[in-house]
Amino acid sequence: MKSTDRSRRNAWNAHSFLTAVCAFILVATLLLTYCPAAYAESATPDNETGLVLANAEKMNALLEAGNMEQGSETFGLVKRWWNANKATVKQQSLDMALEIDSKIADLSLAIVSKDVKLAAETSSALRFSLQVYEEGAYADNDGKQQLTLSAYVMKLRRAGDLMDRRNWPEALNEVKLLQRQWLTVEGDIVSQSQTTYNNSERDLVLLDAYLSSDSDDKKEQAKPIIDRMIESLTPLIDAQYSWWDAALIPIREGIEGLLVVGTLLMYAKKSNSRPARRWIIGGTSVGATLCIVIGFIVAFLLSSSAFGRNNSLINGWTGLFASVMLLYVSYWLHRNSDVKRWNKFLETKSAMALSGGKMISMALIAFFAVIREGLETVIFLIGMVGKMPGSELAAGIAAGFGVLIAAAFVVIKAGTKLPVRPVFLVSSVIVFYLCFKFMGSGIHSLQMAGVIPSTVTEYLPERVSFSLYPSWYSTLPQLLFLIAGVSAIVAQAMFVKRKNKKIMA
Repeated sequence: MKSTDRSRRNAWNAHSFLTAVCAFILVATLLLTYCPAAYAESATPDNETGLVLANAEKMNALLEAGNMEQGSETFGLVKRWWNANKATVKQQSLDMALEIDSKIADLSLAIVSKDVKLAAETSSALRFSLQVYEEGAYADNDGKQQLTLSAYVMKLRRAGDLMDRRNWPEALNEVKLLQRQWLTVEGDIVSQSQTTYNNSERDLVLLDAYLSSDSDDKKEQAKPIIDRMIESLTPLIDAQYSWWDAALIPIREGIEGLLVVGTLLMYAKKSNSRPARRWIIGGTSVGATLCIVIGFIVAFLLSSSAFGRNNSLINGWTGLFASVMLLYVSYWLHRNSDVKRWNKFLETKSAMALSGGKMISMALIAFFAVIREGLETVIFLIGMVGKMPGSELAAGIAAGFGVLIAAAFVVIKAGTKLPVRPVFLVSSVIVFYLCFKFMGSGIHSLQMAGVIPSTVTEYLPERVSFSLYPSWYSTLPQLLFLIAGVSAIVAQAMFVKRKNKKIMA
């Protein structure tokens, strides 16, 4: 009878977990399929924009060559277009109109005063503004950001031009803007190359660190970094997407959250605690629901650019909280890998008597792990809307989460059937690795958000795949975690050794 009840309880918990995940898939699919961005039309106003951009290119080349007379004549064609289209541009984006109008006024003044250098610089700025308008890479009057990866690379080139001119303050401002707009294009990048995504996110912080430095030598090091970003991102501009690209996003982003939640559920099942399982599933469900709600807000109410800093803040703080809590989980799993200690724990703790504080902690760990990975999954998928048929996108999402569900059941089932010692030892290593990684990536996200200063120390190790960044702000906490982990292992080994000596005596 007890065996039957236990089977029913396990089935109920598995059903609850599966229901929560399926609900996440369904709502996320509906959100992405009917997201307004899927039906957004191109922001390019008309065919004349291409012509004025060509004239701007010619004007800029002439003025940079010092040919003020012909450059002024070509500038007249640009002004003629502007006078005819100013009202249209204002309707689409008042900020964009003011920007172009200001650049035209500055260039007119430079030509009248025959300042060749100023005319060349202002001409380049005007050409860039016109290209931004032609690409649709601006915020419209409703606050929606229209930014493609092509336009983002163009903005990187603009920042690079400012660095070539040693205009460090404007270059830094441009990099700050690129950091805020990163969320708009990161889905395009991560779906094609996880390595390029990781390296580009690291490079944005490095650019900020070098350009914020008081040393001109440090500032000079920013140019090769931005060139590296342009080189790595340019091949992805015309990339084609399929259902498999959509499937890879939840698989890549969800695997770490799955390991955390799976480990917690496995522990709860081994200790035969129904409340613990419910708390873990509850924390997971709340985290998934919050990810969907935030994704809905970004897709329908805000722009990705406006949410960019907030996303970095969420990823940063949740990464730090999850890291600290996972450090304790890793220690606890390693400590209880001793079979005698585990059996003693089960004897002193009934199946229902795990402390309330410990169960709440489990729920919080599951919540933070899901938020840390789930939010990026939703945002990345939103970035793919409109780049493939809705049916392919839905199929990719379903396939990706299907793989995660299957992996979750394999982890939980296999873990509960294996002996305690190897399972807990392996789990403690995995959890400690995630703790180490979440700490590094969390601090890196806070640096992206501007909460923690961006610094670079060249002699520090760097390995983006392990969230190792050349900054003491992230490396020092990771080093302390590593020391704490090694100390715990040594202390445990010495305790077991002394205990065995007493038994032998």
